[in-house]
Amino acid sequence: MTRRFTVIVFIGVLVAVRSPVRAGDPLKLLDPPQGQFADDWMLLMLGDEKVGYANSTITRNGDTITARMLTVFSIARADNKVEISMLQTAEETVDGHPREFESATKMGIVETRTRGVIADGKVKLSTTQFGQTTDQTSEFPPGAVMTWGSYRITIEKGFAPGTTYDIDVYEPAMSAEKPIRAHFEVGEKKTIDVLGKQREAVEIRSTLSTPQGEMPSVSYVDDKGNPLRVEVQIAGLKMTMVAADREIALREFNPPEFFVDTLVPVDRSLDRGTLAAVDYTIRVNGAGRKLPPLPPTAMQTPGESDAQSAKLRVRRVDTRALRDAPIVPPSEELNEFLVSSASINSKDPAIIEMAANAAGDETRPYYVADRLRTHVTDIIKEKSLAVGFGTASEVCRNREGDCTEHAVLLAALGRARGIPTRVVVGLAYVPSFAGKTNVFGFHMWTQFNIAGQWIDLDAALRETDCSPARIALATSGLNDVGIGEIAFAIMDVITGLKIEIVAVEER
Repeated sequence: MTRRFTVIVFIGVLVAVRSPVRAGDPLKLLDPPQGQFADDWMLLMLGDEKVGYANSTITRNGDTITARMLTVFSIARADNKVEISMLQTAEETVDGHPREFESATKMGIVETRTRGVIADGKVKLSTTQFGQTTDQTSEFPPGAVMTWGSYRITIEKGFAPGTTYDIDVYEPAMSAEKPIRAHFEVGEKKTIDVLGKQREAVEIRSTLSTPQGEMPSVSYVDDKGNPLRVEVQIAGLKMTMVAADREIALREFNPPEFFVDTLVPVDRSLDRGTLAAVDYTIRVNGAGRKLPPLPPTAMQTPGESDAQSAKLRVRRVDTRALRDAPIVPPSEELNEFLVSSASINSKDPAIIEMAANAAGDETRPYYVADRLRTHVTDIIKEKSLAVGFGTASEVCRNREGDCTEHAVLLAALGRARGIPTRVVVGLAYVPSFAGKTNVFGFHMWTQFNIAGQWIDLDAALRETDCSPARIALATSGLNDVGIGEIAFAIMDVITGLKIEIVAVEER
């Protein structure tokens, strides 16, 4: 299953448990009329700016309820528009038992489709991308529900203040084996603003317990369960969904800038080619904000730190002792960095072939990594920010993208040659970008585990011998999370970050 953009999936889950229907007697709502009985629209806001819309419809045909949810999300990356969409459909019985479902996720020009059939206590999943289909069968979580089943429970529990309840929601894009536990607490009625109109609404606080952690939200619904406003913090960013009509939801807009506004200025220039080491102090500003623990790597050594600041030293690695190191069987803790995943599909035949051709007859891990890095740098001719967090399989075929696409393709090629790899998310120095000078900007690169050390390689910046003009904020094998959600989490850290260059050593 693809986990490329959990923000979109999370929105789908939230709306699923708040699926709107026409007003009426709650008992009749649980036995709806034949045909389509819901068609509702919501604006998606990031901060105070529109980033997209969601449309949900519910239809009854005999004893089958079909819920359809379309979510479209747009951002700008240095004036390049990136659009992500997800279309989810679920078929359930009138009494709320799921039968089958389908989703289509599109980021850029590539679509991934997933279909599931639930029968005899099992769920059979099929995921298709580039004409390749992978199948998976697992136990269906007992008692788990989807869109219509979630709505039925909501109506049955009612909206009396103080009511609490849990719903086990099945969302395969988050977990194919376990349900997502959604906990709800009904509050008092409040008057809220809905696109300039004052509406009476019941406040409901909810928390989704996902494999990626807890995701709290606040929903405001009318007395029939129709969502009027939903507010959620995702990776530190405030996402708001507001009920709207179709015309307003589809109205053209300029997506907010997601990249240039997060550039971090520094007070001096750096020469990437001549640096031997750099000492940094980094700080996050704002009440309640915390700096995550910085990962130690072969290049990066974290020093003193507290909740909002840290000192670190980043040095260029002397790789001479590693260059003739042979391939050795990886230790058990490195196995997760060899598996194939949705983002790093190292079992894709096209990636296996590309890795073999790029490595040639070389078997020493360091030189294999260098050949693969050079190959990725050379084949991605279109250096573009317009690609929306592409997977390695996409980049292998389309050969375009920015740092994230370089990083995942290089990681996949390394795994295809039997070398453990992971990606690094952080900041890299550029002398100028988008009219700004001497800045650190969001960046992703790759690490290969060679002779027990995580060695940095940067295909986007054409570096095997990586410059210390970079700061690693997180590392990931991208097995259980997607590129997009890691990028969003790091963007929250970067926003308001201060970087002080304390000392510089030249070669």
